[in-house]
Amino acid sequence: MDAFTETSRRRSSNRRVAAVLIALFAALGLVGCSDDSSADAGFDTLTSGQRVYDRTGFSLDPAQIADIQRQLENLKSETGADVIAYVRELDADSDDTLDQVEDLQQTWVSATGVDQDTAGAILINREPGKVDEARAGVFVGSTYDDGNVPRDEQEAIVEDALIPPLRDGDVAGSLTAGIDRLRSDIRNGPPVTAMDRFASGPGSTWLPWTGSVIALLGLLVVATVFRGRAKPTVSQQSPTTVRPDQATDAAYATALVHRSAQPSGVPGTVLALAAADALTFEQDKKPGKFDKGTVRIRLLDRTHARGEVQQAVWSMLAERAEDDVVHGDELKKIARGPGATKDIVDVRLRSGGFVADGTGRRRAVLAGLGVLGGAGAIGGIAVATSGASIMWLAVVASALLFVAGLTAAIAYSRFSVAGLDASRPWEAYRDGLKQAAKGNDESVDLNAALPDIVALGLAPAFRKRLEAATDAGSDTPLRAFTSPASADYAAGGPVVLPWASFSGVFVSSGSGSVASGGGAGGGGGAAGST
Repeated sequence: MDAFTETSRRRSSNRRVAAVLIALFAALGLVGCSDDSSADAGFDTLTSGQRVYDRTGFSLDPAQIADIQRQLENLKSETGADVIAYVRELDADSDDTLDQVEDLQQTWVSATGVDQDTAGAILINREPGKVDEARAGVFVGSTYDDGNVPRDEQEAIVEDALIPPLRDGDVAGSLTAGIDRLRSDIRNGPPVTAMDRFASGPGSTWLPWTGSVIALLGLLVVATVFRGRAKPTVSQQSPTTVRPDQATDAAYATALVHRSAQPSGVPGTVLALAAADALTFEQDKKPGKFDKGTVRIRLLDRTHARGEVQQAVWSMLAERAEDDVVHGDELKKIARGPGATKDIVDVRLRSGGFVADGTGRRRAVLAGLGVLGGAGAIGGIAVATSGASIMWLAVVASALLFVAGLTAAIAYSRFSVAGLDASRPWEAYRDGLKQAAKGNDESVDLNAALPDIVALGLAPAFRKRLEAATDAGSDTPLRAFTSPASADYAAGGPVVLPWASFSGVFVSSGSGSVASGGGAGGGGGAAGST
């Protein structure tokens, strides 16, 4: 029994030793992993007779320390501000430095008994081993935080006075610049900028009224010019799915609706050529896991192209063809704009008297007035926020001019009365197709309407029907997407390509930071980085 008791005691003692060793190693590990900034965040003993502390031992020489001490004493006698300057080596960010400079101010108050409302502190944390990297912070009591050294000015002291010299490793120059800026602020308030002087002068007297009058006159001009635009004499027609006529090209029809030649007119014309067997679609990029590939075009017979627009589109394709084949990448380039169809459509619009003379100049005037209003609003906001609150009147008037001018410029039609009247039936046709797409109206003949649907920009609305009509298992595939079955066609046999392959080609659908904050004991501060 005694042997057993002795063994138990020995085991218990070993466990206690092991526990002590584990705790000791854990404590050493925590110490080793602790952040240097946390370990060194405190401040050594401060004394009332000493205002400058260089804990690095090399940032300031004795003469510089004496000079900065004299500057801080003069600051106290001239303004009443009890300020301490403290320099050390510590890896800390701007937020840490802001917290630490507040602690420094509070430690200074506790150690010397100075009034915390007039106490201040400047802290420089130099990054160990680096001459040109440091963090700086300033903290002032509530007398100055609520007075001539507000929060934004504290940030300015850091960024404009303390930080720039530190980028060159000049600690004495940094402290001197910060003290000079702080003295000037306490005496005279933050520096007055040219904008501040302008806001208190012209910005508060004649400028707001002059700007408001100019903006109101601009609004009057906008209203007068816009009221003089052409207006249709034909009433708006009810939506219909019946095409106004069968002779008008899809590219020209969409130009009537949108008042100018459109890029979508080109794929619309391509579909018309495909339906007439002037060309056919073939698979170019094979379908992948996430897409259905793209198409290429094989040119078959130019004699099937009818009219100037179709001939122009055929020529555009022929210029990019290799052995009568236009690949998908080239088709994407063609689809970017109206190309050669633009001149044809514009000539036809002008020869028909559909484009009014002088509309370009009037639209430029309206747009210019809008830009003038925008510039006036931006400039007025700058003046108003600098202290001239009356300037907000001109800002509101200028903003109205900006919106009215640009809106009128966009809405001002280049069409004459004849052009607006001619566009009415095509607008009704566009609206009818749009309604048919929403209501899934099966009465719309996709074979006949497909060039118009694409040219008018309605393909996304018909997407589901178009995908179904170009499915390989469709009983009634679209004519334009079915290859010719003629004996001289090399591919041999009808092939239906998916809509997605066609639509994939043609139907596109280091600077320093600044931290600022208020102190627990009243006052405020700011900190920044090089």
